[in-house]
Amino acid sequence: MNFLFRHIFFLICTFVSSQNLFATNTTTDVNHQDTNKQEVADIQSKDSIKTDKQDMIKPAKHDGFYATYSEQYKWEYGSTFLGFLSKNNIPEKTYYNLSLEDKELVADVKTDSEIFILRDSQGLLLQAFLSLNSETQVRIFYDFNKNEYGIEIIPIISLQVQQKVVSKIQDGGGPSSALYSATQDPKLNQEFIAAYKIRNIVQKGDRVAIIYMRKYRLGKTIGSPEIETIAVESNKKFNYLFGYKNRYYDIDGKEMANFFLIVPVKYRRISSRFSSGRRHPVLGYKRPHYGVDYAAFTGTPIYSAGEGRISFSGIKGGYGKVVEINHSGGIRTLYAHMSKIAKNSRVGAYVRQGTYIGNVGSTGLSTGPHLHFGVYKNNKPINPLGQIKTPRSELSGKDKKAFLAFAQDSKKKLQSFIQNASLSNNTFVVVRVPLNDAYINDDEDSEEMESTNHDLLNSKKQ
Repeated sequence: MNFLFRHIFFLICTFVSSQNLFATNTTTDVNHQDTNKQEVADIQSKDSIKTDKQDMIKPAKHDGFYATYSEQYKWEYGSTFLGFLSKNNIPEKTYYNLSLEDKELVADVKTDSEIFILRDSQGLLLQAFLSLNSETQVRIFYDFNKNEYGIEIIPIISLQVQQKVVSKIQDGGGPSSALYSATQDPKLNQEFIAAYKIRNIVQKGDRVAIIYMRKYRLGKTIGSPEIETIAVESNKKFNYLFGYKNRYYDIDGKEMANFFLIVPVKYRRISSRFSSGRRHPVLGYKRPHYGVDYAAFTGTPIYSAGEGRISFSGIKGGYGKVVEINHSGGIRTLYAHMSKIAKNSRVGAYVRQGTYIGNVGSTGLSTGPHLHFGVYKNNKPINPLGQIKTPRSELSGKDKKAFLAFAQDSKKKLQSFIQNASLSNNTFVVVRVPLNDAYINDDEDSEEMESTNHDLLNSKKQ
């Protein structure tokens, strides 16, 4: 059995088993729309917890099963979390009983995020999974022991696959087009173009090679690729680039990209730091905090951390008044809990680095005046403090020592792959190796795909 099919089966079993649920039908035509006015009302009512006096129809078990059908759709633009609860007859107190941190997180469901729902025969929601990013999701569930709904933040179960690709450059094309021909992965192509800034003359027959990580959920890619090593051939010599701590360096540890952010506010202290919320081997799952909180006085001016175009300006759930800015290289910044949004901070407006966009406040769900500053790369949250630097830098000390060991090991792996890849009659070779699936046998850990004309011709076990 192909490893992806096995993983899909495993994920479906995990998805269903947490409440002994079973799904037999799929529906996709679900319409979820909420207005900005409703969102304002949601925020204004944060201090008056509703008791939901109306009688609630409760889910029930039928014929030995809880769930009778499932739904899958994408989160629509303008949808709100409280609106989702209301449309599914879930008491609002389920939301208001959450901690402040979790209220902030559930406001971060992105437009077009995948939503999975299980319902009973009455159409009542039993479980829902709302993706926040490639690693974290919101789970809404009916607890039959307590006869009430609950909400929790949980990790997404995914299959991580290491992929190695080598591809020949064709007439009229370059390294990125050769890479896309082999992978058909637009997000990988986007990341490659943003990372590889070396200007070399390439010609037909030169090769581009890469090692990167990709996550799969239910057989589909999620999130963005994480590039480990890039090699591009020019004049029979390979030029290497290495991905290290969300930045790209050459073999000597000199940084290649030059996109940097400035601190967006004059702050008194950092009241909360970034946390990815990844699982700890002993303590279990840790709640994430996707940003840095800068404590500052109400009214302190907030400035754009980099040049870009405003993609959101308004109220966003527990974040209160928010401005979001799209920058080059797939970077997006978020500024939350503002007391005031500048008049010129309109959606579509272009801003330069250091442009005034609003003022510090405590709107939304906040314990005091501060700026919540988030940085996302291709919608994946990353540590803002790791992106705030000034000139292009070169690694030094322990960091450089660790990087050089990593770079040498990665270079050897990619060199060995290039040498052993048979390209005499093929346009490209791709090898995939799953890294975290206990259900896969050692002899099924990789498969090689070769092509002579951009289309997959065969697949064979190594």
